[in-house]
Amino acid sequence: MTGPNTVVISLPARELARLTVSASVFDMTVVSRAPLSADLRVAVELICSAYCGAGDAPIRCVARPEMFTHGASLAWLKQKLGPVNEHIALSDGSAVKLLPEFRNHVFTYGLQSQRRNNEFKILMRRAPELLGQCTSQINSFHRVASHGLASEPTPSLLMFPAPKPVDTVWFYGFYLNPHSLDDSAERMLNWGDLEGPPLADFKEITYVPLTECAVKDASFQRMLAEMIVSIYFDRRKCLLIRLPLPGFELTERMRIALEGIRGAAAHLPQARSKNIFLLGDDISEASLQHIGPRLVFILHQTFEFWRYSRAVYTNAEEVIVHLDAEWKRPSESARKFLNQAFGQPPRFVTARVVEGEWGAE
Repeated sequence: MTGPNTVVISLPARELARLTVSASVFDMTVVSRAPLSADLRVAVELICSAYCGAGDAPIRCVARPEMFTHGASLAWLKQKLGPVNEHIALSDGSAVKLLPEFRNHVFTYGLQSQRRNNEFKILMRRAPELLGQCTSQINSFHRVASHGLASEPTPSLLMFPAPKPVDTVWFYGFYLNPHSLDDSAERMLNWGDLEGPPLADFKEITYVPLTECAVKDASFQRMLAEMIVSIYFDRRKCLLIRLPLPGFELTERMRIALEGIRGAAAHLPQARSKNIFLLGDDISEASLQHIGPRLVFILHQTFEFWRYSRAVYTNAEEVIVHLDAEWKRPSESARKFLNQAFGQPPRFVTARVVEGEWGAE
């Protein structure tokens, strides 16, 4: 894939319903003006940054690729698209749509949502051949089993070449009342601060951008809860926890995060922490770069790492990737792919059979 003249994309039906289109093939400019979901908008921006240079014609989109299966309809589409022979199927987990006689690439987004992640897993169990027919998968390392054979399309990497601007980030001193999540959230909201902690004062800083799937992952939550307990009053260390589901109502996001921690932690001090903070949004790359040599990323497999540029990971002390419970060990292609994405070999953590325990490679 080299440029807009070789690539066509398709959108999930849920997102396509938000667009007003008068043709089966239309320009990306129609998409950019539509009220897309926040997750899809970032994915579209990434594709445009990768394939559209200054002065290039817009990438084109195809509506309902399932309509062009063979014969006259497929011939019409190929004539309409001209030299295009690469198809990027943007998938929200509900479907993976392929175009016959094209090189198909799947780009899953929004799977940090528990519902969408489950939809995708069900789809892959019912129709594993969909993934197997893809030439590559963009920014993921999904794998499926079909007729006893594992299939894992070659992962391909797209990352933003430069840091993306972020919204103003609020910091909330961590507090958990095990008897009332509402009370916990109310107190933290009242303590909210735009200044954030003095990061220069800490010798070790850990950043955990939570996803909804991470909150529902018992192994991941036990690890996070144990970390919180161990550093609660250790003023040398700082823990920054980005709340899951950006874009949703803040209080509910706090409840979701705290519920997972409460379910995994035996005992937590009932005091406002001075070194553990919940973050309302992604922290800026500039802030992360500044603390890089003291920074450890802990990422659940469902975190969309590609929202940051590679430089922020390369500069970090360590990147730890917590794999989904269905993985016993990372595949060789997953290792190589994430080495490339992070600019350093990540450390993989795998869930163990016994609930609540976790192990590292």
